[in-house]
Amino acid sequence: MTTNWKGTKMPFSGKTPKIMMTAAMVMMFAAPMTATSAMAMGNSSSWSSDDTDLSEVSELVDGGKYDEAITKIKGMLKDNPENADLFNYLAYSQRKTGDFDSAAQNYERALMIDPEHVGALEYQGELFLQTGKPDMARENLARLKEVCGTSCEEYTELASKIDK
Repeated sequence: MTTNWKGTKMPFSGKTPKIMMTAAMVMMFAAPMTATSAMAMGNSSSWSSDDTDLSEVSELVDGGKYDEAITKIKGMLKDNPENADLFNYLAYSQRKTGDFDSAAQNYERALMIDPEHVGALEYQGELFLQTGKPDMARENLARLKEVCGTSCEEYTELASKIDK
């Protein structure tokens, strides 16, 4: 018998279990690094916030299923009406469907809840660019610089879109 990393007795030994355990650990730690750009929409710390699992929402958004995401998020907001990440995902999805007015309102809601929400600041800046308000997008860029610096992903993304 062999003992695993938790001290639990395992009925096998040798190289294969060690290789399997190493591969599982690598996958566990590497998975967050392979996430798509929607990761930026949540807060900078995780896919979930305040015990709200946002993985299903992020999958819908990543898959371009914005109408389904909007429906799902609206339902989730009934249980968690103060979740900035949910409002950010909602606004993002609305912006992608062309509902700029609703998106603008929901980015504002996200930023009222969390004024330093880097995802909302970036995507609201993109909304400003889409709606012909480049000066307001630059204000968001300046705010991102204050919140996370010039090397954070949200800052570099918005800066690259402003410079186009």
